[in-house]
Amino acid sequence: MGWFASPLGLLALLAVPAVVALHLFRRRFEPRRVSALFLWSADDRSAVAGRRVEKLHRSPSFWLELLAAAALALAFASPRLPWIEPARHLVVVLDGSLSMAAGEGDAGGSSRDRAVAAVRARLAALPRRSRATLIESGPTPRLLAGPAALPAEAEEALARFEPTLGHHDLGPALAFAEEIAAGGALWLVTDDFAPDALPPAVELLSVGAARDNVGFTHAARTRERGEEQLFLTIASFSAREERRTLQLAAGGATLPGRDVVLPPGERVHLSFALPAGTPTLVARLDRDALRADDEAWLAPVLPRTVALATTLDRDRALQLRLASGAEGRPLVDRWVELVPDAVAAASPDAADLVVGATPVASPRAWNLVVTAAEGDGERRDLVGPFLIEKRHPLLRGVTLDGVVWSRDPAQPWSGAPLVCAGDVPLLTEETRDGARTFTLHLDPRRSSLQRSPDWPIALSNLAELRRGELPGPLRTNLRAGETLLVRGAGDGTWTLRKVEGAEEPPREVAARGTLVVDGLLRAGLWRVEPQGAPRFDVAVQTLDAAESDLRARKGGERPSPLALAEIDSTFNAVDAALMGAALLLLLLDWGWLAGRR
Repeated sequence: MGWFASPLGLLALLAVPAVVALHLFRRRFEPRRVSALFLWSADDRSAVAGRRVEKLHRSPSFWLELLAAAALALAFASPRLPWIEPARHLVVVLDGSLSMAAGEGDAGGSSRDRAVAAVRARLAALPRRSRATLIESGPTPRLLAGPAALPAEAEEALARFEPTLGHHDLGPALAFAEEIAAGGALWLVTDDFAPDALPPAVELLSVGAARDNVGFTHAARTRERGEEQLFLTIASFSAREERRTLQLAAGGATLPGRDVVLPPGERVHLSFALPAGTPTLVARLDRDALRADDEAWLAPVLPRTVALATTLDRDRALQLRLASGAEGRPLVDRWVELVPDAVAAASPDAADLVVGATPVASPRAWNLVVTAAEGDGERRDLVGPFLIEKRHPLLRGVTLDGVVWSRDPAQPWSGAPLVCAGDVPLLTEETRDGARTFTLHLDPRRSSLQRSPDWPIALSNLAELRRGELPGPLRTNLRAGETLLVRGAGDGTWTLRKVEGAEEPPREVAARGTLVVDGLLRAGLWRVEPQGAPRFDVAVQTLDAAESDLRARKGGERPSPLALAEIDSTFNAVDAALMGAALLLLLLDWGWLAGRR
């Protein structure tokens, strides 16, 4: 970068000829008449010329001002002495994957400990006035320190580095680091030595070590028809048979666990029926190489019951297979049996989903309207192929193969077509004031749709579609990176507090009808505290077989052909010395002139 960090500062050297010009062109004095000249000594004569160049008067003031101007100009240009090493910018990408925590408690420390020690040693070896940028990899790269932070700030950030993320691509973090490095080298510190998968310009340090490990790779908690179940998958990433004790705890109480024997490289799938009202529980295995996958939190699945109803008469409900026909049973009993966590509503106004010949004017109800004309009027019988909007969740898994569809050709229609026979719409959708109305142009007396396998699939999809729009959290057990979605949250501020797992500060999130929380990337248990409503728990899991398998991890190092980018320091000792010298020269000039006066 040359001899000067800021070459444009040399323009300040124009002050040197300006000082000379001030001494060459004296200012004009007004003529004054005196009675005699003997009162004036020769040393006190001052030039009376105006703009005429006179002989340069090399007084001490002249030389002091000249040297001060030159010193200030050099300070602005920030000279770089050849024997002083320039400041550098160290850009580090730290792998935030869960496997970096492997080896915690070992005599040699974890991969994370070795990574932190290596970065600290590199920070200590940087030249004076250098800067550092630390980036944690992840689905969204995160700045730990910087950009261009002081080494002491980077040291503090290293102490807070906790790798707890699931398996992810390092590409976004490397691209981010490349922009900050500005053409210089960047350093990746990870636990997987795979140089062929990285650009040659990336300096690679792998601090990993091969280990045997056993851990959870899947944990789920479900609720169906009022009963909850726990499903766990335990995998062995070991060359020998492993034995583990599975412990379950909920609300301070210990639930029945199990001793597990795992053959080399095998997985065991376990399921447990949970007692009604079981609170948040935690499943634990004996500690081993990677402690993070030996623990899993599972929050209760909050009930999201769908209330179903119909305004059709008994015969039409039987034709559409909504009712079983049993005495004393509601006209939607077969539909309720088909859909998990569904009940028959006391009235159509209290229902979430209503099937009828006309829409129900209820603010909460969605409608499935069946427009079957009465009597023996004209009918049009249609045989596929039918045009189906397969991307719509209502028609997921619906094929209509072999279905005969009969409708009244004179029946008017409106809305967006979802199923058509040519240019004839058979199923349409409309949304009004947040409520959806699906219109089915179908005569069940002549059609075979309700007797085909597609009909229960469509009814189940419709109920689940409505369930997804009911108030409350959509899910309370999330994988890392999934969005927490709470419908019907109103307008206000919700608080999320981490109660288990890696410590994180509370989060305040504003809701506008729906609460949306992104960025839950680290395993643990969050407590959600809405304003004026009961709180509930949300569990986040980062279980990942790719992170639990430590058998192929190994150390290694590959240098980069690039050097660390040089970074301009805003102020250094040479600049300070030059500015101090200029100030001293100006003070001497002032003192000399004051003595002359």
